[in-house]
Amino acid sequence: MVLHEKGLDFETHEVDLGNKSEEFLKISPTGKVPVIVVDGDSLYESNVVNQFLDEVAKEPRLLPEDPKERAYARIWMACADDNFYPAVFVASVGRERGFSEERISEALEKLKTTLANLEERLEGRDYLAGEFSLADIAHAGNLVRLRELEERGDVSLEGYPNLRAWMGRLEGRESYKAAA
Repeated sequence: MVLHEKGLDFETHEVDLGNKSEEFLKISPTGKVPVIVVDGDSLYESNVVNQFLDEVAKEPRLLPEDPKERAYARIWMACADDNFYPAVFVASVGRERGFSEERISEALEKLKTTLANLEERLEGRDYLAGEFSLADIAHAGNLVRLRELEERGDVSLEGYPNLRAWMGRLEGRESYKAAA
């Protein structure tokens, strides 16, 4: 999404995450995507890559100028990595990956807590840090899986009007549509 928000030119390369090549592992030692190569050096980990892109391509700014709001954006970026992504991932693909029902149930409970925290944070706000930012982008990558969980009946978003409105705003952005 950041590349699209910034209007940057880029090339994409498909990666078989089930069969990672040695070439890929040389540029992404963690074996994760995304990874970008800049002047022969690779940068990886979503939030690191996104912050780098925000710093080198100045407009539009995707971290708030206000230090306190910028700090909150970073808190919510960490929340996406530490809470939202792991819970959504385990809940959505756990059965096909052979995870125990206990682990899947725990993930669903953690997800409900995370959704409640997001709902509370979004009260009176359009976005997590006030304005659209990297904090929102950090969560956006898992909205498809969250919608799938809702469609399967594993999660209900009915009691989360702020969250649902925020998801709609993110899903309506051209950068979201282009990155999906």
